[in-house]
Amino acid sequence: MRYCAGMRLYTFRHSPNALKVRLALAELGLAYEPVEIDLFRGEQRAEAFARLNPHRKVPVLEDGPLALRESNAIIAYLGRTHGTTRWPDVATSEARALQWLFFDSAHLTPHCSAIWWTNVVAPKTGLPALAEAVVKRASDEATRSLDLLEAELEDQYLLKSSMSLADCSVGAALSLLRGSHLDDAGRWPKVIAYRERLRSRDSWAEAGGDAVSDLG
Repeated sequence: MRYCAGMRLYTFRHSPNALKVRLALAELGLAYEPVEIDLFRGEQRAEAFARLNPHRKVPVLEDGPLALRESNAIIAYLGRTHGTTRWPDVATSEARALQWLFFDSAHLTPHCSAIWWTNVVAPKTGLPALAEAVVKRASDEATRSLDLLEAELEDQYLLKSSMSLADCSVGAALSLLRGSHLDDAGRWPKVIAYRERLRSRDSWAEAGGDAVSDLG
């Protein structure tokens, strides 16, 4: 790994959004200091953490004087500052990468997270389940997003044959659907193959990717 003086990541091993950033850091070979914030125990409510992120969510990246929240903003920042081959240096290609990050933020992670919470988190932790209507809407919206992704995946990764940091974000979201009723290789063969391709990378193991479903 390359060492970046002063880089610190406030994370939680079971958080899908924190996983996105850990994946990006692993793909870039960047060393950092992890600070674990246990969301299930409410550690995000501490005032010291709230000063870093008033929304009391992870991840937060500190890089020198910069404190940056929102996982996909962090990914874009890492791409711009350390991206080498993992982030486009052409404006049109960068716009495509950003488009996928925005797609994830608006249309994928929120709905995949609702299904994950219902299938994995609530049963294993005893935390409150989501309302049935919320889960139904999440399923409908995730289905539309998976249909779009299936239609647009033309190669191994989102930006054709080369892995980019945008894949870290979308891949982490898709991992939340493993074992759910939307884990359907018959309907979405390219999406499922893409997800498993990402899970087979060294960065997945290094980032602790399976912790989002292993809450034991």
